Amino acid sequence: MSASIPYQDELQSALAIVHAASVLTKSVLRSLQNNVSAETKADDSPVTIADFAAQALIISALHNLYPSDLFLGEESADQLRKNAGLADRVWQLVQQARSSAVQLHASLVFPASKEEMLDAIDRGTNASTKGRVWVMDPVDGTATFMTGNQYAVCLCLLVDGVQHVTAIGCPNLKVDPGHPGRVKVHEELVDEDGFGVVLSSIRGHGTYIRRVLEDGLEEPHRIEARNEEGAKADAHLDFIESTLGKTSLSQTEHEAVAQVLGAKWPGTVIWSQQMKYIALTLGATDVMLRLPLDKSRYTHVWDHAGGQLLFQEVGGVIKDIDGAAIDFSHGRRILGDNNYGMVATQPWAFDRIDEAVKQVLARRT
Repeated sequence: MSASIPYQDELQSALAIVHAASVLTKSVLRSLQNNVSAETKADDSPVTIADFAAQALIISALHNLYPSDLFLGEESADQLRKNAGLADRVWQLVQQARSSAVQLHASLVFPASKEEMLDAIDRGTNASTKGRVWVMDPVDGTATFMTGNQYAVCLCLLVDGVQHVTAIGCPNLKVDPGHPGRVKVHEELVDEDGFGVVLSSIRGHGTYIRRVLEDGLEEPHRIEARNEEGAKADAHLDFIESTLGKTSLSQTEHEAVAQVLGAKWPGTVIWSQQMKYIALTLGATDVMLRLPLDKSRYTHVWDHAGGQLLFQEVGGVIKDIDGAAIDFSHGRRILGDNNYGMVATQPWAFDRIDEAVKQVLARRT
């Protein structure tokens, strides 16, 4: 990359931090042989000690490097402050990760005490997206993380609600960085021996993929847009979907859009939202729909920030149902009143998909 490209320091910091968090989370899986214990948050979603520990490492390191920046993360330390045993388990994991990560990344500072760990986690409860805000999801796809399948370690720098830098680790994804588009991404495509890959972008300067090693990152490979697929027939379009039946989105209408085009539905099933963007970025799938039943539904910024930048930097098109760009400037949630649903496709497929979506939504009474 040219020295004139902005945000290079932030990218290098993000890569080092995501590397440390990726190794940490993968090590948890291996040490527990995929029998990962989970607590339950107030919204009944599972959360592991890896979520808490990774968020503590990420925020602590970033706060030391950029003390004026803000942070927006999924986790808070409320449970840990109420459950001393759980806090001890997370602190033990942070200590283990810190001892190895400091040797590899001397510039990173991690929590030196349990209280510092708790304070670091709670810095992520910020509700503003004004100015410089680091958005993170330490383990996106906790349910499949716990089964040893695909998950993502996500970090993105927003500046006044605009994505500028991202690094997303995929510790379980077995992909050849030199030929990433030749593999169909799925839950069982697990890197049993290594630490997967990390994808990264600076706004306006492309998307790159690197293999993750325990002691660092390999050289980057640029991911090129797959415009040669423009002639793909409608019937061969690959629709990516979450596990069927476990979503408040209108999957019946997702299926109806595929039926309009004569395409199979779903073509690919991946639980983690950010891993869907990874699959799109790698050219392993063509279409991702998020059609809510009404505008009362919202989604969280950390499920989309960063992954969208990766896909857009290889030419991907992402708009809401009304044709507007996704707005990350309204706090922790992307509200239906600001962005109603999402349509994400390869650039050569967007117009066809958009028309099919309009046909299906016109049937609503």
